[in-house]
Amino acid sequence: MARFPAGPYRPDQPTFQNEGLLQADGCYKIANGYAPMPQFSSMQNGALGSAPIGGGAYRYGGTPYIFVGNATNVYSYTSGGFTSVQSGLTTTSANGLRFCPYGKYMLVTNGTDPIKQFDPGSPSALTTLSASAPTARYMAVVRGVLVTGYPSGNSLRLGWSDNGNPAGWTVGGSSISGTFDMPSGGDITGIVGGEYGLVFQEYRIIRMTYTGDSAVWQFDEVLTDIGCTIPKSLATVGKISFFYSNRGFMAFDGSTVQPIGNEKVDRTFQAMIDRNNVDYVSAVIDPVRSLYIVTIPSSNPPSSALVYNYNQQEWTTAPISSPLMFSALSLSVSIDQLDAIYGNLDAIPLSLDSNTFRGGYPAMYLFDGTNTLGQLSGSPMAATFKDGIKEYVPGRRARIHSVRPLTDAASLTLTIGTTNKIATTPTEDSYTAATGSGILQVRELGNYAQVKLSMAAGTQWSWFQGYDLEAVDGGRP
Repeated sequence: MARFPAGPYRPDQPTFQNEGLLQADGCYKIANGYAPMPQFSSMQNGALGSAPIGGGAYRYGGTPYIFVGNATNVYSYTSGGFTSVQSGLTTTSANGLRFCPYGKYMLVTNGTDPIKQFDPGSPSALTTLSASAPTARYMAVVRGVLVTGYPSGNSLRLGWSDNGNPAGWTVGGSSISGTFDMPSGGDITGIVGGEYGLVFQEYRIIRMTYTGDSAVWQFDEVLTDIGCTIPKSLATVGKISFFYSNRGFMAFDGSTVQPIGNEKVDRTFQAMIDRNNVDYVSAVIDPVRSLYIVTIPSSNPPSSALVYNYNQQEWTTAPISSPLMFSALSLSVSIDQLDAIYGNLDAIPLSLDSNTFRGGYPAMYLFDGTNTLGQLSGSPMAATFKDGIKEYVPGRRARIHSVRPLTDAASLTLTIGTTNKIATTPTEDSYTAATGSGILQVRELGNYAQVKLSMAAGTQWSWFQGYDLEAVDGGRP
């Protein structure tokens, strides 16, 4: 048998002589193989009842707080369900709804209504941050200063509060509050805070550095002709920001940019985009698996996502149907609550010591197609690995006798497509019966062949590495 390791996911490259996979779905890349993506698992009393637009979380005084908003309301969430803390908003998917922690407060903005704040000392309702604060689409905290993007509807403007006072917006005197209008680069599409600020525009990225003098900030153009063209594709872990640009997917560390989708997934993503649905994109960091996940806006809500392992620097896809994914903090779950969720403690797919069940740990949350809140913590998703078209016996027909999948999956389906003409779609046959040694006996003949291996949803497996295949000379083409 010849061994064919599972290469990286390369849908942008030709189907023939492709050293990677044309399909790697329901999984994520790991060193020396692939691992399963868990299915969606709903959280207790997680039904929102309407389409979510934004979500966020923070921890104060040892207590994690989780928030979600729709077109009119902002809700806090606990295992008891959703509680409205703000109503009467006018939130659109185009503007979005964003959350930004500042000290003990959680700030909330939607680009239309005044910025709101949550105070854990008065948790029943949000209040207006300040009568003088602008409306804003984007917010971030840079060196203790609240920085806003798109203030009062000005798509090229940055606005910032007084130092150490997010409610201080009076310009002049001892206050450092002020504004800055971008001379070029297109609309502001996101802000990342920290020791310095990164301002994403459609076609450039600006670094804002605190000066401490009368100028307050120094604005330096660090990237020209590359910016974030889909605002909701922006997600950050540490000092690395991932986003979709006019040149494809990028990773930016504050100084240099790295193309991460070029000749890998950029053309595939571009071909799947429905421009009418880009407002429904969401992107999130999965801190447990080291993944950047971004939904593909081919429908509303999106029904699939690209998955990037930023440690392995490789992509896959997953059948994630979600109107919203967001970074959050885990809530503690009792044994009684676990029993209520799963019906049987033996049915829990994770260890009872998992951080998933402890409070305050970084996590990713998402809503499914029924607008129910949950996590990716269930049994494995359906997974498919499809190789490129290969000429197993160069210049001759190949008579394929057997295939041995390299995986610990207990069961799977092998599909082999064959054709005598490379431009013709292969004719497929499927096999499921394996010998005691895990070999599937097949009878296939063709100049070219293509192997696909699939695991049904719920099938337990932990790794996939490729396949072994036995083929002999089947004669002249």
